Amino acid sequence: MKVLIVGSKSIHVSSFVESLVVEESEVYLISEENCSFRGVVEEKNVSFRSLNPFSILKNYHDLKRYILKLNPDIIHIHQLNRLAYFSSRIAEKLAIPVVSTAWGSDVLIIPFKNRFFRFLTKKSIDRTFVVTADAQVMIDKMLLLNPDKSKYVSLQYGIELITSSTKENIVFSNRLHRSLYRIDSVIRYFFDFLKTHPNWKLIIGGTGDETEVLKQQVISLGIENNVEFVGWLLPDDNKKWYAKSKIYISIPTSDGTSVSVLEAMSAGCIPVLSDIPVTHEWIQNKVNGVIETINENPLISALSVDATISFPMNLELIEKNASRTSCTNRFIEIYQKAIKS
Repeated sequence: MKVLIVGSKSIHVSSFVESLVVEESEVYLISEENCSFRGVVEEKNVSFRSLNPFSILKNYHDLKRYILKLNPDIIHIHQLNRLAYFSSRIAEKLAIPVVSTAWGSDVLIIPFKNRFFRFLTKKSIDRTFVVTADAQVMIDKMLLLNPDKSKYVSLQYGIELITSSTKENIVFSNRLHRSLYRIDSVIRYFFDFLKTHPNWKLIIGGTGDETEVLKQQVISLGIENNVEFVGWLLPDDNKKWYAKSKIYISIPTSDGTSVSVLEAMSAGCIPVLSDIPVTHEWIQNKVNGVIETINENPLISALSVDATISFPMNLELIEKNASRTSCTNRFIEIYQKAIKS
């Protein structure tokens, strides 16, 4: 099966590509920047970020020629953005079936900013055989754009389970350093937490436009001896931190089901998550994790969670609903149905 992936330079897309290659699919990639993902037969880079209409038109025809020449069996779009709009438009004209995967803010926030973004997202959904999403809240939002319930499937990317090791007094955070992910609030929670638990460390992975501001925040609070910024982590390094951290914290203002959260749950971390709809699909507060509430430090609350209950409970949830093999096989089944249709 010749599969054309349309996506961004992301560890999630990279991992998905590798899982398809294992299933003996021939994978090609279109992205707005060079990705060099392992297993991709050929990569095409084309961008629609320019506001110049002549540049957009030129790139559109360039993309159309490439897809026409490649003639894939299926196009799988990851993230419903401008590149998704133009790719799905071309696919429709060439009668190539499309499967799309929503990521989070692309359907939860962006389409509701203005009519232009709403139009782009709606048309991308309309042209898609099936749109997958990793959280029901995302499907609910897409139903406002296209009410055809048969078009949507709740499905995770799938993760490789991570083996837990000896747990240490570590709080681990590895979301991007952007306002959406509230790393500044993570630091404030940890500062308060240290007052009664001084032998703990906060490990902050990831990078972003707020990294330097966050480092200054740690210095101003005088907790630099208990906080370590470890930068952008490769998969194996991420796994090591998951394996030995007792607590994992992710408190964005908006999100789909985070792969990082699923990985942390599989590794036996107690997840501390924000009170957003997707969290309630996975977590029972203070049973298998902690949901952030007003006037309560969730890191302190996490210490009351019984790991002998939360760990096996979370592992069962992940094995059943989010393992890489089972999820990849479901995607391939969707591809086959789309091609037959």
